[in-house]
Formats: sequence, structure tokens, C-alpha cells
Amino acid sequence: MKEVSFEIIENPSPTSHLWKQWKHLVDAEGWTSDDNSVTELVPSLKSTRSVWAVTKTPEQNFVGSVVWNEYDDICWLGFYLLCPEYRGKGIGSIIWERAMSRIRKDLVLALRGVVKMAPRYKARDTPVDGPLLENYRMSSKSFQETMKSYKSLELTQKFVRVNGRMGTVLEVRSKCDR
Repeated sequence: MKEVSFEIIENPSPTSHLWKQWKHLVDAEGWTSDDNSVTELVPSLKSTRSVWAVTKTPEQNFVGSVVWNEYDDICWLGFYLLCPEYRGKGIGSIIWERAMSRIRKDLVLALRGVVKMAPRYKARDTPVDGPLLENYRMSSKSFQETMKSYKSLELTQKFVRVNGRMGTVLEVRSKCDR
């Protein structure tokens, strides 16, 4: 097996070309949020921390990353991501370990990940199962038809335009919120 030459960097500038390469892979993997707000905002949030593997070339192109946000007592960990051609070579484990060493030990780790990665996270540094929030994609029309069955829940639907596209946001409130 050919040895992979890479280096580790931390917290690149929000304007770094790496964020654009990162977003491209996030989109290609289908890890986007409902409206892509996460990938648009994460690079410039003051709470964002990250560890990156980059090529050992003058361009320092994206190889992989672990990106997280720290708020109060919680670390929202996500985007543990490697370019397909670098997977299975140990690079992910290296950047994961570096990220774990940078996250304060007193923080609660909350994972933002894809279901197929849960066993990997659980086997290492996040052994406790917690609540699961799943993301579903469907057209606004399908969503509206589906929601007709739930009128008794008094849910609020809002139509929004994000990045030039129409979407539907569901606002859920319990009776005690009113």
C-alpha cells in the first residue's frame, strides 16, 4: 500500500479554500441539513473548532476533518469526514484522536452524525446512547399531504425561501408552550 502524505492543521480561517472543499464533500455525501444553513454558518461561527488532514502540497487540499462547536457545557460534534480515496488508511483515526484531545473533558459530547457512523462513535469516545433526531427529506407537497393526518396536534407550518428555493418549516409546540 502506498504511504499517504498528509499533515494536520487546526481551525483554518473561515475564508480558507478548505471550507469550500469540505462543503463540496458534505453535499456529495448527502450530509446536508434541511436548508444548508449549517454548512453556510459553521465556518464563521466563533464556537467552531476543527482538526483537518490536508495534502502535503503547497495547495494543502482537503483530505479529512473533524468539526465541532462548543456551547456552554455541550460539544456538538459532527462532520467526521474523509475524502473517499483516503478512507481506510488510518487518517480518520488520527484526526479523531487529535480532535478528542482538543475538546474540553468537562463538556457533554452530542453527536451530529449519520446513522451508519453511530457504531464507530459508540466504540470509541461516545459510548452512551441518547435521544436520536432524524432528518427526513420530502417535497413540500408531500409534506403538506402528510401533515393533514396530524391536524389534532395543532402544528404550525411555515413556508420559507432559502437560497432561492421554497421549503417548509414545521414548528412544533406543546400545549404548555402557549
